[in-house]
Amino acid sequence: MPAGSVTLLEASKCSSDPLKRGVVETIIQESPILEMLPQMTIQGNALKHMEEGSLPTPTFRQVNATYSRSWGSDLEHFWGTTILGGEVFVDNYLVKVRGDVIDVKTKQYRKMGKAMARTFDKFFFDGTGTANDFKGVNALISEGFGQITYAGANGGALTLEMLDESADLMRGQSSADVMLLNRTQRRKITALGRTTGVGYPYLDVGSDTFGRQVTMWNGIPMRIIGDDKDGTAILGYDETRGSSDITSSIYLLALGEDDTTGLMGLGGSFDVKDFGETEAAPGHLGRVEVYPGIAIFNQYSAVRIAGITNA
Repeated sequence: MPAGSVTLLEASKCSSDPLKRGVVETIIQESPILEMLPQMTIQGNALKHMEEGSLPTPTFRQVNATYSRSWGSDLEHFWGTTILGGEVFVDNYLVKVRGDVIDVKTKQYRKMGKAMARTFDKFFFDGTGTANDFKGVNALISEGFGQITYAGANGGALTLEMLDESADLMRGQSSADVMLLNRTQRRKITALGRTTGVGYPYLDVGSDTFGRQVTMWNGIPMRIIGDDKDGTAILGYDETRGSSDITSSIYLLALGEDDTTGLMGLGGSFDVKDFGETEAAPGHLGRVEVYPGIAIFNQYSAVRIAGITNA
């Protein structure tokens, strides 16, 4: 992890609130993206970033001649955050029947953390920035903040050559830190790796932050993106490419403060409040709220392989 980049899990260790640490850990366990994605804290709700545009033009000159003046340019971008959260309410009836208010509350906070993790994962890809959400990688890549390659004019089957070509799109100092894909695509890659001739170690096995086994391709961990909070596959075969409307995508990302990073607004605020029993209603009220966003500072640090068929 580059200097200055901190994951959500590392940041949560600074908190002395066990309820907050528990919610954060639940979120990270449910979201491989938030487990790995470094977070940059910003004041307010937006970050101004200057990107290198064009370069000056060096020339050769003769003795006693002058240079033609030229200069480089910079591009200005703004990266925003939004508000994600919800309220936790536990009816007094459940507290009295179960007899353990802490246990009942804990289960509800875990459910909220799980739902928030899955919601973040969905909008990490599909966010538009126009419906109180933040812009996801699909919108950012389409605006030029990343690279996109296609499996074919009308979609096509995944190949190892396709992965190699996509990894080569990550130029400069960027190299993939993670591959985000669905379960079917992971199985296809492992099958391709096993049938490849001996002599090249396509596949390996590593572990995540919690010690769970993770399959790796060329040293890149393949992290499975599951369902949203309603049970619909986030990276399902529901995209259209040409005449095919049953395709999906794979993403290669370089993570870090100079590449793809998460943003935490309001100075990194992550609020988990337990207000106790309320007067307005017979129950205990709590609230979880965070101010997330994402930024891609290097257009070669994010690659989307689109149009992959389930073949």
